[in-house]
Amino acid sequence: MNPARHPALPPRRTTFLALTALCAGLLACTPPPQPEPGTLTVLLEAVPRTLDPRFATADVDVKVSRLVFSGLVTNDTADGRPEPDLAAEVREEPPGTWTVSLRPDARWHDGAPVTSADVAYTFGQLDHPNVRSPFAGAFRDVDIEVIDPLTIVFRLPEPSATFLGDLDRGLVPHHVLHERGRFDGMDPVGAGPWRFVEQQRDGTVVLARAQAPGTSTSDGEGTSANQLLFRPVADDNSRLLTLLAGAADLTLNTVSPLMLPVLDRDDDLVVERSPSFKYTYLAFNLEHPVLSDLRVRQAVALAIDREEIIRYKFRGTATLARNMIPPAHWAAASDARAWLHDPEAARRLLDEAGLTADPVTGCRTSLTFKTSANRFRRSVAAVMAAQLTEVGLCTRVQSFEWGTFFEDIRSGNFELTTLQWPSVTDPDILRWVFHSSNIPDAERRGAGGNRGRYRNERVDALLDAGRREGDEDRRAEIYREVQRILAEDLPYVSLWHEENLVVRRRDVIGFEPTPNARFPALLQTRRVLASPD
Repeated sequence: MNPARHPALPPRRTTFLALTALCAGLLACTPPPQPEPGTLTVLLEAVPRTLDPRFATADVDVKVSRLVFSGLVTNDTADGRPEPDLAAEVREEPPGTWTVSLRPDARWHDGAPVTSADVAYTFGQLDHPNVRSPFAGAFRDVDIEVIDPLTIVFRLPEPSATFLGDLDRGLVPHHVLHERGRFDGMDPVGAGPWRFVEQQRDGTVVLARAQAPGTSTSDGEGTSANQLLFRPVADDNSRLLTLLAGAADLTLNTVSPLMLPVLDRDDDLVVERSPSFKYTYLAFNLEHPVLSDLRVRQAVALAIDREEIIRYKFRGTATLARNMIPPAHWAAASDARAWLHDPEAARRLLDEAGLTADPVTGCRTSLTFKTSANRFRRSVAAVMAAQLTEVGLCTRVQSFEWGTFFEDIRSGNFELTTLQWPSVTDPDILRWVFHSSNIPDAERRGAGGNRGRYRNERVDALLDAGRREGDEDRRAEIYREVQRILAEDLPYVSLWHEENLVVRRRDVIGFEPTPNARFPALLQTRRVLASPD
């Protein structure tokens, strides 16, 4: 049997198996209790571990955290460009000096006003021994001056084209944290549109609308939510069954594309697709003795049939990626090298690298491919592992619960892995991921995104220049050169850009995800008594 084809079943066969499993599961289901009026239940694929914006790095943590904690600006916009949030105005004059005026109506959830002292505390203490935030680097050399309760000035050592976007970090309250530095477990006090109520024993996070005076939670087109239940369900099939059984109202990017035919047959559910900033990649540990050889990484890139995976596993809900930057982005490098499927060329490269095949097993070397316990992600990893095995890179998939998996990746305890950057907006993200200064160390494993230990002096210099350059056209060319180099060096194999997939109940309307797959539109999401169709 061809190992590269077996995991990627043809569409009809996959759908038949899925339907069989679902029918068996549904027979065991009992009708769920009806939610309270004004409550929306949103499914997540993992338990949120922290909502503190200074430490939230996992996607599920960030998504919920951004509802509780607002920043001076927000990047959760239609085009990814920052817009004011708690700031009434942000201006740069002269270059490198940013003056921020706060909204006078901004309040913490305990009623205290948001002031410049909170801003100075949030950004000035990121590197404090009691905090040690993974985001400290962007503010380490920034001078922060409080002018008055509503005005604060940031003075940078040199102009930075990315600084405005950096200000989207959620603010934390000085009056709550100035003595202890951290929230006691899951008890956050924010200034966002939703306030924290509790985290239940099963991991469900309950938020209530932080209603401004005079704001209505209902209108003529339905009743807006005044309470959100973020319910974690780790298993793919269990999430699907939860939706089909009517025990949840909405989920974003947590249902396998393979299940779309099942969802399409349900009269009570609606599936919606929209463009996203997501980027999925295969990463190498470049300190591995075999994977440090560029020829081996090139062979890996050529061995993976991304088009087949998109066709059969994603049902066409993704597009091939050349780079981290999406194709429609102003800084995308459309001329960067694309590694199209060519297993014969992969074998030749492995021969050149001195990896000869065992005459009995056909294996040239053995590799371990780590992934999360998510059923769909495991199945995609299995296809890629089979394709690598076909050219002699005998690859074994290991899956772990998300917390364990992510800790291994941050620690550099992996050989091959796939992950996703859910929000590629400003191209300065390339600096976070590939600059040698952002290689995590043993003491600060969250201090940078360069988890594969990539080092290239030319790339470092270009990324430093891109951060300083204020002209967008010149910045774009700098980042295009970086992408062309990365496409040749292959610290990542770019896989695909996935679409946002929303599954909602038909009576829940008004939810439109941002391209970075965030939840700000839950403020406008409503439940109607009758179908709007």
